Amino acid sequence: MEAIDCSTILTSTIASSLNAAGIVAVGRYLGYKTQGWSKSISPTELSAIQSSGLSVFLIWESDPTTAGYFSYDQGVNDGGLALAEMDYLGAPKSTAVYFTVDYDAQSSDMAAIIDYFSGVRDGLNGEFLVGAYGSYSVLGALQASSYAPDKYWQTYAWSSGMVFSGNDIYQYQNDTTLQGIAVDLDTIQYNSGCWPELEGNIMDYLVLYYGDADLQMAADLAQNFQCPIVQAAYATPALLASARTMYQVGGASAPTGVTLLAGADRFATMKAVLVAIGKD
Repeated sequence: MEAIDCSTILTSTIASSLNAAGIVAVGRYLGYKTQGWSKSISPTELSAIQSSGLSVFLIWESDPTTAGYFSYDQGVNDGGLALAEMDYLGAPKSTAVYFTVDYDAQSSDMAAIIDYFSGVRDGLNGEFLVGAYGSYSVLGALQASSYAPDKYWQTYAWSSGMVFSGNDIYQYQNDTTLQGIAVDLDTIQYNSGCWPELEGNIMDYLVLYYGDADLQMAADLAQNFQCPIVQAAYATPALLASARTMYQVGGASAPTGVTLLAGADRFATMKAVLVAIGKD
């Protein structure tokens, strides 16, 4: 399923347009009450997002861009501040807070990062799930530690093409634009700690797309069926098993059980999509 994360404050109009484009969840930053950060989500924005049919996944990020940021004490502090923010928003206890490691962390940095997440868990005091954002190597080190997070969000950045097998969220493109706002693009799994949670119910339809050139046509198809959209490369077997009817826009082949909508060029692919919608 497709998601975004962004630092833009979302209005009801923007949130509704994202929903219509096939987005099911948005990642937004905490910090409105305790820090006054301009990038942070307020109760008003939260209501606008959720009233538009979107889920939200919540992020704590201060300045985690060098190894020097990370320590047990910093984790306790960040966890405590995130706890205050979550209580302020009224988040359910099943929600995750994703704490970020936003740089190319080296193996020599991992001990400090693990200590930080130990502190985060203590700072949250068991009230909410601990999520971690970072590269393939960061998530692997955390998973193997005594302080493994509850949820994982990998960025493709600094990951050398490797995909962490335990991902709940996968960020596959940075610094792009969708519905007129600057966003990063993500795929998201069920039970990833969102609010409200994305639960693994059987969907009537699911739309896949092969590449960037196919995204807009796939989004039109997904809007027609009012269903999620995900890039084919990230469609897991569990996701494919969760939909009754599936289409893939673009590409030379599609997974078993998925109807391929593709032609010799973009116009032929568009015609196949229009046929599926019933407009040709």
